[in-house]
Formats: sequence, C-alpha cells, structure tokens
Amino acid sequence: MGVRILTKLGFTTTVLGFLLTSAIAGWAQTGDGGGTGLAFLKVGVGARASAMGEAYTAVSDDATATFWNPAALALLEQPQVAFTHTEWIQDITAEYFAFVSQAFGGGIGLSINANDIGGIERRVKPSAEPLATVGANDVSVGVSFARKLSPHLAAGVTLKYLYEKIFIESSSGYAFDAGLSYRSGNLPVRLAVVLQNVGSMGNLRNEAIELPLTVRGGIAYQHALSSLGTLVLAADAVKVKESDLRGNFGAELWLKSRLAVRLGYQTGFDDRALNGGFGLQFARYHFDYGFTPFDSNFGDTHRISFRLDL
Repeated sequence: MGVRILTKLGFTTTVLGFLLTSAIAGWAQTGDGGGTGLAFLKVGVGARASAMGEAYTAVSDDATATFWNPAALALLEQPQVAFTHTEWIQDITAEYFAFVSQAFGGGIGLSINANDIGGIERRVKPSAEPLATVGANDVSVGVSFARKLSPHLAAGVTLKYLYEKIFIESSSGYAFDAGLSYRSGNLPVRLAVVLQNVGSMGNLRNEAIELPLTVRGGIAYQHALSSLGTLVLAADAVKVKESDLRGNFGAELWLKSRLAVRLGYQTGFDDRALNGGFGLQFARYHFDYGFTPFDSNFGDTHRISFRLDL
C-alpha cells in the first residue's frame, strides 16, 4: 500500500514539476524588460485566500478558483456564486464576481475582476495644486473550463479579456491562465501548479504594456482533529515576471464546520507580511473576512466575501 501511494505521488509530482519547470523556462525566455502593467492581476482575490496569506493555489475549492487555479473547477460538487469587495490601500477598491457550475463533462466558470483607483492628481507642469483629479480603471473578464484527466488529476484554463483606462487613454488585450490540480486518493494532500497572464495588450497611448506573467506552485494538507474540526496547512511558491521568488504560507482551523480562524504569512514584501481573518458558514451561505496590515503608513486592507452554494 505504502509503495503504491509513494509511486502515485512520485508520478504526479513529476508531472506538476515538468509543467512548473516549463513555465519558468518560458518566463525566462521573455526577458525582464522592466516593470509590468495591470498590477491588479498580481493581487489575489477572496477574503479566505487573503487571510491565509494567499497560499491558495492548492487550497482553492470554491468559485474563486477561476482566479487561483481553473483546474479546481473540475472538483466542485455544486454551482456557486461568489462576490468579494476589497478596500485596498490609498483609497483603491476592487470587486470580484464569479459564477461556477458543472457542464460539458467538467466545470465551467465566469468571472469579473474590476479595480478602481481615484484621486490621481493631474498636472502638465510643476504646480502647488493639480489641475484636476482623475481616475484609473482595470477590468478582467474571464471564462473558465476544467476537466478531470484521471480520478485524481484535473486540468483547467481561463481565457481573459483585459481592459485598462487611465484618464482618457485606454488599452485592451487578451490572456489565459492554465493549471493542474492533483488530489490524492489515499492521503489528505493536494498539489497544484498554475501559469497566469500569458497574453498581450495593446499600447496605452505610446507605451507598450507587459502583462505580469506569473507561475504559482502550491501544496495543501488537511487533517481532521477528531470532534474539534479540521486543520488546513498550505504553502505556495510564486514567481512574478519582474519580482523575486516569494513564499506564501497559510493555516486554517475549522471549528465544528461553522467557524474558521485563519492566519497567513508572505515573504518577499517590504510593506507587509502577516495576514489574518475568519469565516462563517450557515448551510448554503458563506461569509469570509480578510485583513492585511501595511507598514510605512500605507494603511490596511480589508476584504469581505460572500458565497452562495446553489
């Protein structure tokens, strides 16, 4: 039995490792080229994921898998609707909506990710007061599909339309995400790897926009604590095109399947590290809250998520 388990895990780790290696190789071939645009695509969605330090690539088992790992849609057991509102730093707000269901022999999803930045001061030359304040908007609309390749291995893809507008200038483009998710049949372990934001954008005025090509690899472990509840431990490795490799770590404790307490830690950031939050579940209704404190007087980030199982 033990040999079979190790053999299955070894084979799956090889498959996931191959995809991850190929993705990193592809990223390296694109060159650095300075910073990328559409920074909102780097920011995770969902209060649960936020509270767990965005260590969510292998954990994702809800409608936000449309962002984190489309392959997980093949594992969902019922249709869901989810909405997240984020009060980001510096008066930035973000909304995320997703609907997922079973169809065409797998899982499908529709998602909308919108980001709004207000109060940008407009000047044409140095001055004490700005001429006016303007805004910037980013939108991503995605369609996802996933299928099981075997009883334990699933693959998925999300196709995205992207739009960015700053003052009166705008640009649009297309991208896709692709992922694999493995769920062991013998051990409470999940493995996942995802390649995000592969595509291109048109010029914004005269400037080319590079997308934040991202590779995520994750592992999650779930352990039942007798009658107390369930403990989930997760870790992610994240590589964004112009950034160093980062690590995300998260823990979640479910008490009686009604109340969840979460804690997360992120490496590689100068202005934040710890995250936290909680979740409540009543029958088909789910409420989650995530909190991220920032240093350097940037302020704090609050996320509120609602989910309905249909």
